[in-house]
Amino acid sequence: MSRRYTSGQFARLCHTTKETLFHYDRLGLLRPLSRGENDYRYYDVRQFLQFDMITLFKECGTPLKDMRACLATAAEGGILPLLEETARRLADERRRLAEREALVASLLHVVREAQATEPDRLLLREMPAARWEVLTQPLQGLDTEAGMAQASALFMESCRRAARTPGLPTGIAYRKEDFLAGRLAEGELFAPVDAATPPERLRESRPGLYAVYAHRGAWEEQIACWRALPALLRKAGLRPTGPARMLEMGSYALTGNSAECVMHCHVPVVSKGGQRRASGRLHSFQPCP
Repeated sequence: MSRRYTSGQFARLCHTTKETLFHYDRLGLLRPLSRGENDYRYYDVRQFLQFDMITLFKECGTPLKDMRACLATAAEGGILPLLEETARRLADERRRLAEREALVASLLHVVREAQATEPDRLLLREMPAARWEVLTQPLQGLDTEAGMAQASALFMESCRRAARTPGLPTGIAYRKEDFLAGRLAEGELFAPVDAATPPERLRESRPGLYAVYAHRGAWEEQIACWRALPALLRKAGLRPTGPARMLEMGSYALTGNSAECVMHCHVPVVSKGGQRRASGRLHSFQPCP
């Protein structure tokens, strides 16, 4: 049985406003079933389903003009293509949100780890095996802030071309020989792997004992810190056995200062006499010339 509603009554039934109904009327999306002699708009209860469909498409981000074209041909199946397009768009949005959620979770984990690690103290940790993705093209100038920024941009661009978002933390991996000699201009940029990482860009770090050193400061201070680390390792009776990884620990999210970096250095080591603790500090750093 049909029932006639005024615009105010129909707005309350639909949990909306009369202004919204008037707007839909002007656009030709939802016209009142009839008008009274006083020009009052009257709606039928069966039009609630039409309003509900409009609300669904609107909440899914469908432009009102697209809705109008499809609803005008609803009787001929015109809504079906719009439903199919909306389903595709929602699936893409779900994938995009899942990527953003994973990235935010990674950043949160990295920042919390940075907060929990005492800076400027040498620590020993047992670490599990890890897999990394690297940018395989040769990189230069990684011991300068400009060079590091350019390399990071190249890495991000390579991921964007593949419609991928790299995980966190990112950083630089240096060969053991280069790290020990203080040659920090050349290295490999890396990030955690994902399901789409090409095999040629995969690297693995073995489990075992790692020396960990955290520092917070300007880029020049970071470079000075890394160059001083080999001497601190020798003093602690530790010998590096593999590449040194410098991890960027969500610096801006942690400090709110784009000029200040928070970096962690992870170096696989062997310890004389089976030692499992080490302590040492680098108290001051001189900017690189």
